[in-house]
Amino acid sequence: MIDIHCHALYGVDDGAKSLEESLSMIRQAKSQGTEAVILTPHYRHGMFRYPVEQILEHFDRLKHQAESLGVELYLGCEYHVNSRIIEALQTSPCFLLAGGDHVLTEYSFDTEYSYIYGQTKKLISYGYIPVVAHIERYDCFLKKPKLCLELANTGALIQVNADSVLGMNGKAGERFCRKILKNQWAGIVASDAHGSDRRASQLGKAMEYIAKKYGEDYAELLFYGNPKKIIDAGNEMRLL
Repeated sequence: MIDIHCHALYGVDDGAKSLEESLSMIRQAKSQGTEAVILTPHYRHGMFRYPVEQILEHFDRLKHQAESLGVELYLGCEYHVNSRIIEALQTSPCFLLAGGDHVLTEYSFDTEYSYIYGQTKKLISYGYIPVVAHIERYDCFLKKPKLCLELANTGALIQVNADSVLGMNGKAGERFCRKILKNQWAGIVASDAHGSDRRASQLGKAMEYIAKKYGEDYAELLFYGNPKKIIDAGNEMRLL
């Protein structure tokens, strides 16, 4: 498996608090069958500092130790979308997923669908591929799940959280995940892990559940095929 949404980078947001907790999260990921993780610290003005130099310093330190555990690390961010997102992606050190052309986008729970759709189309027009984080959290999609299909048809990837698939975030989210998985409207399942105890990764359990209920081919696409395309895009960018 490849996890493209994870807050295991210590000391930079509301995820891991220490290097030791980061390593504990990496070991948990490895034990579940995860071979690569994209670390996605929050980028949200007014809530998280997004200390770029500290992010890079902690990433370099953690990456070396994670590799010794058999897990490859990449850097990205989880961008809480605002009107300045294109400028931030083009001019500031806002990390695209694995250094490629995919950007993990987040919205407030009550954001209107028209805004999410508009910002997604805008990002695509500038050459980015949005990965819409934890789609099951947004009221507009819970009320009308088929909007996921419309959004996916723009070229965006729809991401759901593993713990929501397993019903750990309430029945409404679980029912929603079942519907979009049954219709294969989701493109990626990720952990969105924030700690080794609280909000720990459930990626392995979710993959087993989806493979059994919705088929091994679809599970492979959600947990490895589409995530690998994101990493491959970053590798291609580095070769240019």
